[in-house]
Amino acid sequence: MIEFREVDVSMWGRAHEETLGTKPKRWLHDPVADEFWLMKDVTFNRRADGTTYAKGDDWAERVAGAVAEALGLPAAVVELATGGPGADTSVGVISRSLLSTDESLVHGNELLAEIGVSGDDPHDRTGYTLDAVRQVLERVDAPPASELTAWETFVGFLVLDALVGNTDRHQENWAVIARGGDRRLAPTFDHASSLGFQLDDEQRSERLSTADANRTPEAYAGKARTRFEGSPPPLAVAVDGLATLAPEKRDHWFDRSADVEKLLAPLGRVPAGRISESARSFAARLLQANHSQLMSHRVGTV
Repeated sequence: MIEFREVDVSMWGRAHEETLGTKPKRWLHDPVADEFWLMKDVTFNRRADGTTYAKGDDWAERVAGAVAEALGLPAAVVELATGGPGADTSVGVISRSLLSTDESLVHGNELLAEIGVSGDDPHDRTGYTLDAVRQVLERVDAPPASELTAWETFVGFLVLDALVGNTDRHQENWAVIARGGDRRLAPTFDHASSLGFQLDDEQRSERLSTADANRTPEAYAGKARTRFEGSPPPLAVAVDGLATLAPEKRDHWFDRSADVEKLLAPLGRVPAGRISESARSFAARLLQANHSQLMSHRVGTV
């Protein structure tokens, strides 16, 4: 199996800082391809004893992007990166800009504000519901060459979130691309908060070997919560989204999700230096559990 490549960005120019979000990130310029990429550094957690460990922001986002590709979703192009200039750490992930020079990104919070859902406080989820998102996207075009509407495509984003356990689909983690007076749904992006990325290997190993049913990777998967109003689980949000679709469109996403081995394959492509075997095993069991739960909802749908 061909490993994901690691792009050396040490010679890339630093363009500007990115102000959205809480994690360290900045825009870089690839002088060869004349492209802009957002560099996001690996972040760290602190243990109770004061020591720190690197989280899996980089491999989680790369794997989730590949799962999105396997589902046939329009998704940001991401690559593992090394040598990021101006960073506290030399490793991370880069995401290619979604925009051409005459385009701009309008985030979900701005779109929701247009229908009266406040977006001033990024931590306030009041009114952030599937119905509100659907209302916004009914006035937005689908991505280019898509057979689906913008809303039908967004439901695919929710299916992705359910599979990888993405808990960070907040109002600024989806958007539309504006060009003149036209708007179209942007590819899905920013999937680092997935696949148990924030655990350390000691926690993963304990959960992989425990006889306590409440401590397994499957139990961990079931505890994930989204940023939507009421903090529902990613699976519940995806199922509710699928229920809004016509049967053939709902089947489209179930069919795209059916082959679990295809969805698991990206985990095997992460270089060993980027992911531990316990992290790989834990993420695989989490994804398998989510897949089983998602597919169980296909039975009896009308």
